[in-house]
Amino acid sequence: MSDSTPKKRRKLATPANGPDQPGKTEVDPRLFVGSLEKGMAVLELFETARHPLSMTDIVAQTDIGRSAVQRFIYTLHQLDYLSRDADTKRYTLGPKVLRLYRGFIGGRSALDRARHALMALNQETRECTSWVEMLEHEIVIVENLPSPHITAVALAAGMRFEALSASSGQVLMAHLPPEVAQRVFAASPPLARERAGTDDIAGVHKLLERVRAQGYALTTKAFDQDSLSISAPVFDAHRRPVGAINLSTLRSRFDKKEALAVLVPAVMEAARKASG
Repeated sequence: MSDSTPKKRRKLATPANGPDQPGKTEVDPRLFVGSLEKGMAVLELFETARHPLSMTDIVAQTDIGRSAVQRFIYTLHQLDYLSRDADTKRYTLGPKVLRLYRGFIGGRSALDRARHALMALNQETRECTSWVEMLEHEIVIVENLPSPHITAVALAAGMRFEALSASSGQVLMAHLPPEVAQRVFAASPPLARERAGTDDIAGVHKLLERVRAQGYALTTKAFDQDSLSISAPVFDAHRRPVGAINLSTLRSRFDKKEALAVLVPAVMEAARKASG
């Protein structure tokens, strides 16, 4: 099934909704621009689209009327955030969106500090290493250094995974206020809860307490049952978690015992060096 097949309609936020991420405050309806949110909802559809989308596809996947979608598409196309095929009349992301990624990466001082440690970990272990951050109830790969091995875990910047069952999500939530874990748990699908090994919020808090005490998280990769994911948190000068350093490897090279003995200390040391 292609990505242009109509999917579950994207639910838009409302000014009455609470914050989705740490540091956000309640939405102020006097300042919230609903039309801008709808325009961004159209743009965000292309994040996971593997094929060009038609206007009909976009209407089917949002809670936005056809005439409004038409205006948003036209505007985004005129601003070069969308490209349009003249023959098929389908849309893809335009090259201008890369400017946003450049600004996103360039404005992250924590990542700048972490790069040396991330590169050293990659060279020392010859495994896939990544800088990871929280994004609502998911984690997102912000920067990745691949493994030189022919067979290896392959990650790329922009990939997202459920935070509840991801090692990076667990180490970050372990050092964030409890209400963050509660929101993540409430938004997580049953499969993520199953992979995390808990079906209630009490179990989540117990898991995070253990992660916080040991200083790392080790999980089986959600998309590949033959791989291990190890993460440790990176802190700023005020001991606030700003990201996580992750290492992903295959169990054919490191079983869990070997990973605990060799890889976990290396990941924790890299995170320590990267912290402010």
